[in-house]
This record gives sequence, structure tokens and C-alpha cells, in this order.
Amino acid sequence: MSIHNFLSATSLIMTVTLITGCTSPNISTIGASGQKMSESQASSSIASASTGSNTSSTSSAISDISSSQATIISDQTDEGSSEASDTASSASTETTPVKKDPYHGGDEPIPDGDLQLVFIGDSQFDNWRNSSTSISELVGTEMGALHYNLGVGGTCAAVSRSQTGYNTEDGSNDYSEANFTAICHMLHGDLSTNDYPNSLNEEFETVLYSIQPEKVDYYIIEYGYNDYYMGLDIYNENDPYDEHTYYGALNLGIKMLKEISPEAHFIICTPCYCRFYNGSGKDMGDAYNVSKGQGSLAYYADYALKLADNIGARKLDAISGTTFNLNSYTYKEYLEDHIHLGYKGRVVYSKALIRILLDDMEIYDSEANGDVNSMLSIADY
Repeated sequence: MSIHNFLSATSLIMTVTLITGCTSPNISTIGASGQKMSESQASSSIASASTGSNTSSTSSAISDISSSQATIISDQTDEGSSEASDTASSASTETTPVKKDPYHGGDEPIPDGDLQLVFIGDSQFDNWRNSSTSISELVGTEMGALHYNLGVGGTCAAVSRSQTGYNTEDGSNDYSEANFTAICHMLHGDLSTNDYPNSLNEEFETVLYSIQPEKVDYYIIEYGYNDYYMGLDIYNENDPYDEHTYYGALNLGIKMLKEISPEAHFIICTPCYCRFYNGSGKDMGDAYNVSKGQGSLAYYADYALKLADNIGARKLDAISGTTFNLNSYTYKEYLEDHIHLGYKGRVVYSKALIRILLDDMEIYDSEANGDVNSMLSIADY
């Protein structure tokens, strides 16, 4: 059955997800844990949706970021955390009123009657899919939106210097994983999912080809931890579109997405605040003072925020503790393994994203919900 048969504009809302289960910097093969999306997973009851308009500008120059380089400290994280199955039952029952706009001329960037959100990122988006508690599901369900999760655990935005990347002359590529620019090339129609038989399953292909780029309202993009972990370059002052750098890969990928989705808006999310422990369990420091060679994780996050400012995108700062109070005092409440968001952390993160989306659509109710820039607290959820 064709996926497009699910997506009736009058009766169905699509909730589609990708399962990869990779949480380490190197992408792993989908095995018995991977599952093909069923039709019942792909469709759910109809929901109302709308979005707003925003202006986007491009700036070519990036200002220097003054940040001291931290001493290189090796770190090893604890990834074996599990989560109780009954946590989903404590999810907030609040719903955000979002208008459906079947007659055009409404608040959506693309007024086609459905708010359409595409999530692209690493394991922060990939984790807990099909559980109703992943970030894409929490946001999409509350907003009554069509939401597509193209998160792939363990992937980077950039490619290493040992790889050529995509050759624009003959269309060849040597991507070793489905990193951000590779996924953008897939959406652009330049690459096939068949290039990644060991890391992308049929569900990814179903999700990818169910997206109609001309109808996408928002791309929500989150990368950085794996770029940091692998010590990939951050910025090339001679080429702001260099996909071998974190900034350049994000910049290049978004440029490609704008070509296929000229009306879409963008939200760039920084990596989350985290802490690092060695093999003996000793605390080695946090996102601000541990380096893997190119600078701290916070240094990468600075460039994500700079890119958002330069291209006129909205941004979610998940590292400074100003969007929500994830910091050195509260990280155990937010994180399930010192890096990845636990259930309550994902709820707060999703609330922050929803607030940005509503504000961008100019329908955020500050009188009822407080200032859009006020810090959210996990104690409230």
C-alpha cells in the first residue's frame, strides 16, 4: 500500500518514525531491534493544524567567537540507562489549540490545511521513537501536526576530512553514514537510501518518501554531540558551506532544503548540556570544559546559534540553561545517561519547541503562558 494512500488530507494524520537505536558516535546496523512501520503506526486520528509566517535573511559573514579552548580530556559515558514503561502515563494532558486552515490564507507558512514538521538530527531525536514519548511525537501530537522523524542515532552534521562527501559534477559520494548533508541530498533527490543498506531500514525510506518538501512548514534540526565527540572541524572561514565542518554542513544542508522547500521555516537546536565520566565513573567535567580536540561541546553550540542568527532561523539553546534549567545542578533530573534526555527532559524540551513554533506562527499566548523567552523548569513537569 503506498504511503501516500495513508495521508488523506481530510481524514488522516501521519506519524512516522525511524528506528535505528544507535547511541554511539558510530552508526550501527539495524538488526532484530529494527522494525518496519505498520499501517497502524503510520496513521492516527485527524488533528487540527496551522502555522505562521516568518522572515528569513542570509548573512555571509560570521563573527569570531571568543571561547577558550579546554584541555583535552578523555571521556567515556554511561549509555546503559533504561526507563520505566509507566512514565508515559504521567505525560501532560495539556493540548495547544492549533487551527486547521483548509481554505488557505491562514497562519501556516504553507497554508495547505496541515502543519507539517520534519525532525532531522541524531539520537536526541531518534531515541524513544514509537513510544509516544519521543520529541517528535510529543511535539507533533500536542500540536496536531503531521510529523516526520528522520533522526539517526550516532550521526554527525559534518563529514570527516577523509571523506569527499558529495561530488556535484558526477553525483558520486562516499558518505559513510546518513549524516545531515546526506539526508538533505536524499530529500533533494540526489541520493538513494539504497546507499546505506546497513544503517537505514525500510521504515526510513517510507518516512523519507512520504515527505512532500513543498508542503513542509518547519525543519527542526539538532546535531552537535557526535561532531564534538569525533573531533570534527567546526568552521572554515574560507568556505561557510564546507560540509567537513559543523557550521558548514548545517549551512549547506539548510541551503539544499530551502531549494526544495522555499516557504519552510527552520529551527536550529544546539546539543544539550551534559557531563562526562571516565571508565571508573569519575566526573571529568561538563559541556563547557571537556574537549575532544576542537573545543568544548559548548563551543560547537555557539556556532549553531551563530548560524541561526546569520540565516534568520529560530533557535533552541539547549546548553546554556536559559531556555530550560538543564545545568550542573539539575542534569540528573533531565538526563537518563548523562547525555540523552530522559522522559521528563524530553517533555520540557518539547514544550520549549512548541513555544518557539507558536511564537513563530504569531499565535503564542504570552498572557496565559508567560514570556516566550522565560526559562522553563523541569520542576513544573
